[in-house]
Amino acid sequence: PKADRCEKLEQEKIKDQFTIIKLQDEVLKKKDEEVEVMKQAMKHTVKSEITSYASAVTKSCATALAPANSTVFTAVKTVDERLRNVIIYGLTETTEENLPGIVKSILLGIQEKPIVKDCCRVGPKKSGAVRPIKFTLGNRDIVHQVLRKSHLLRNKEGCQNVYLCPDRTKEERTAFKLSREKKKAVEKAQYQSPSDTEDDVLLMLRRGSG
Repeated sequence: PKADRCEKLEQEKIKDQFTIIKLQDEVLKKKDEEVEVMKQAMKHTVKSEITSYASAVTKSCATALAPANSTVFTAVKTVDERLRNVIIYGLTETTEENLPGIVKSILLGIQEKPIVKDCCRVGPKKSGAVRPIKFTLGNRDIVHQVLRKSHLLRNKEGCQNVYLCPDRTKEERTAFKLSREKKKAVEKAQYQSPSDTEDDVLLMLRRGSG
């Protein structure tokens, strides 16, 4: 009987050890699951924070660059519009004048028939002052062609004092005037082809400013 009791106790001890090992395995498994859940949660949190940061930086950069981009776009657009304009100086201003007809007549005088748009007098009306006429052509190549042939107006009756010029800014007009005066002083002669010289000087000024 004593031997049986010892054997029974030994079996119960072994059984208890198996139970403990099983419980330990379950505890370790549970801990692994908890660690995996924590890893996934941290991964999701970090990803969300990175996405939010990237979005905030993108919006911030876009907001910061918007005024600069807008300014550049406006400047480029303004230059492009000016390059398609032509200014006529020296035409007498009258009431109820037909500007499109006047402009087309001038262009016929240099053997050109381009499509003309947006004819208008430039500047405020003043007593005794003749305002120039501004008009727009299809593209800068047509403008260049018209300016190159503007010297032909010298041979047209009543147009000896009429000049076709590029649409310059105030700074460009000042720079061109100084350039013309310097050239006159150096060469001591008049232009052989005023329109060619004006166009070339304007192109150099704009390239220099760019």
